[in-house]
Amino acid sequence: MTPKEALKYIAELDKFGINLGLERMWCVLELLGNPQRAYPSIHVAGTNGKGSTSAIVASILKEAGVRTGFYTSPPLEFFGERMRINGELMPDDSLPPLLTRVLAAAERFPMLKEMTQFEVITAIAFLYFEREKVDAAVVEVGLGGRLDSTNVIDPIATAITNIAGEHMAHLGGTLYRVGVEKAGIAKPGVPLVTGASGAGLEAIKNRATETGAPLFVKGVDFDAAMGANGYTYRGINDDIDGIKLALGGTFQVDNLAIALALVECCREKFDIDDEAVRAGCLNVRWPGRMELFGKGPKIMLDGAHNPHAAKALAEALKACAEERERLILILGVLDDKDAASIVDELAPLADEVIYTRSDSRRSLSPEEFEAMTHGRAKHSIVKAGLKEALEEARALALPEDLILITGSLTMAGQARAILRSEGLLG
Repeated sequence: MTPKEALKYIAELDKFGINLGLERMWCVLELLGNPQRAYPSIHVAGTNGKGSTSAIVASILKEAGVRTGFYTSPPLEFFGERMRINGELMPDDSLPPLLTRVLAAAERFPMLKEMTQFEVITAIAFLYFEREKVDAAVVEVGLGGRLDSTNVIDPIATAITNIAGEHMAHLGGTLYRVGVEKAGIAKPGVPLVTGASGAGLEAIKNRATETGAPLFVKGVDFDAAMGANGYTYRGINDDIDGIKLALGGTFQVDNLAIALALVECCREKFDIDDEAVRAGCLNVRWPGRMELFGKGPKIMLDGAHNPHAAKALAEALKACAEERERLILILGVLDDKDAASIVDELAPLADEVIYTRSDSRRSLSPEEFEAMTHGRAKHSIVKAGLKEALEEARALALPEDLILITGSLTMAGQARAILRSEGLLG
């Protein structure tokens, strides 16, 4: 099997869709020798911010000398982005032998014949980290928590970044029920860190009490704030000043606070000093989140894909409004998202809105998108594809303007590929 054949096989598994449950994962991992138990893990769930939070934790662990695996989804451009070690993507040639092992195990039980795409990829990640002898793995939840394929690890610390109304059809219909599902990652005696509030927080508190998980809540037990000399962290036990974070956006202060609380919880296992924390924050990279390219006009990519994330992005854009003349918004969303609410958050800031779509088969058509949000933008244009939309935006933009491409991670990923082809990514 070649890397190309392996990627094709995995892509075709998408037909099984979402099928929450842990029976298949427990079975295949047992047959594979439980690779997920070969190293300690940090488990991160939440509606938004779990990727940035996980990236900060992984960067700090790396700076502390910990050989760190990082499992995340979805990738922006390359499959290997899903599983990194010390920031390096998994090489393409590592995929075929790992996939072959998973498929060989799956052949032994009929129920494993219908493993979902995410289950197969998660098993591959656990095998890869075991093979490469990582000291720790930061594992991002795919969907929910309780029945997510990643919820088979034995973590040393867990986090739920926040609770908002996404995937409610799969997770219970109310914020409390969403909180219950995400809090399913809580484990007895394992610290649980959260930035949730309201009904979601109540669900998390109840689950923490039931399981005996020590709970630490942002704004009560720890917090972070932006100051004149960088971020200041007031922690569960430790305080750190003068933190410079490489990730842009005012919303990152919440992700930073949760990441540093997680790091505190890992200090019993790993020697992580304040300098490693500062270096990890300074050197963290997380593409597709308020990521800037070029100059005159600048292009920003952001994967905001729900109203909660769009609101956070809007607040960050307001905070840096003096750095641009006009905002030209290129917007494309997936067909299962609350498109109107995303537009409501972002369109008031934009001088031009260009409705388009990514190459994803789940993309909402730009014509339908524009029709359902008619009147919400000052001025709108419809373009069939992202490349055409970017060409239009560049034709409209002056050097001091900002072009923002957002609405989904697939939009951000496709935009990166376009900019890479132009030599803007190196």
